[in-house]
Amino acid sequence: MRRSTTRVELAVAVVTAAIAVGACQFRSPQSGLEGAGGAGGAGGTGAVGPSDAGATGLAGSTGMVPTISVDASPRADANGASTPDMNCASVNQGAAPLPPDILIIQDRSGSMDWSADATCMRNCGVNSRWSQVTAALNQVVSTTDTMVNWGLKFFGSSNSCTVTTAPEVPIGPMNGASIVAAIGRTTTGSPTPTRNGMNAAAAYMATLTDANPKYLLLATDGEPTCNPDLPASMMNTTDSAGAQQAVTDAFNLGFKTFVVGIGDTMGAATLDQMAINGGMPQTGAATSFYQVTDTASLVAALQTILGRVGSCQFNIGMAPNTMTSTDFIDVFGDGTPIPRDTTHTDGWDYSNDAHTAIEVFGARCDGVKAGTTMNVTVTFRCIVG
Repeated sequence: MRRSTTRVELAVAVVTAAIAVGACQFRSPQSGLEGAGGAGGAGGTGAVGPSDAGATGLAGSTGMVPTISVDASPRADANGASTPDMNCASVNQGAAPLPPDILIIQDRSGSMDWSADATCMRNCGVNSRWSQVTAALNQVVSTTDTMVNWGLKFFGSSNSCTVTTAPEVPIGPMNGASIVAAIGRTTTGSPTPTRNGMNAAAAYMATLTDANPKYLLLATDGEPTCNPDLPASMMNTTDSAGAQQAVTDAFNLGFKTFVVGIGDTMGAATLDQMAINGGMPQTGAATSFYQVTDTASLVAALQTILGRVGSCQFNIGMAPNTMTSTDFIDVFGDGTPIPRDTTHTDGWDYSNDAHTAIEVFGARCDGVKAGTTMNVTVTFRCIVG
């Protein structure tokens, strides 16, 4: 007997934003079946268009409620015209963005009290690197914590080379206030144990079990010190090679690192190599790391970084009912079919063995990230015979 199909549509809105944070990664929760919003009633397609998607900006996301709907109207596929089936009644299932996990690894060395150009080295007040950097972090984290799971780790953990494994603020949603509070009760005064800080951060990230993409954001104002291979009396000896290797080790564990250099670091070559080793170097600039000198330039750098952490992966979840299968789907970009492409050149393919996630490649992915493709729609074909 030939099997015919109707269509089950999972519409995922990709909303253009000044900072496209994780704009293309979504999961389909198995609860909240009635939380779909106003996208189609019984028998409707429920496809989400730009007008349904709401708007997303630096301050957060509102109104983005993509849906799964089963359409019982006749459709045609490669096997011919399908027959409607009452078992394919309308079903709505909520979908939510899958935010990136980003751990900030913040230098709290004594030189963070200096001005960016090092012309002031004591009592620099609002002109200190610490004041400038923390103001930027407070601003960006507070206005993006609905779209990013932020965490915070200081190094060193005391006024020595010691760095504890536990972060001051563990990765999690809505962490803006917690990070602002942690920064407010922290002072500077340690050496610069970058190797220890990176190793502690990677060890912590390895304990996370969520499926979110994970990144490290290292912000430091100088050459790494605290070489653990040397006596404690030589703690101020440069540890560039050790810090660079720690970034490489984190990358090999699956954690890419963005490197931000604060003020006149006097260690541009070291930071450049760390940025390259971390897998996320800056392009089209004089340095591979992000060079910042004040609050405004750090805010701009963070915005650029957040725009790079999006991807073209979509978690589509399990098939919405027993009449459908994740093995029988079609993918569309703004209503235009996207072909399956197992060479990963310019199309889509499954990104896991369970076929509950897909990834879009090539120019079509570029369109999703740029916001020129506003909606990616995955259609489950309903098997009725």
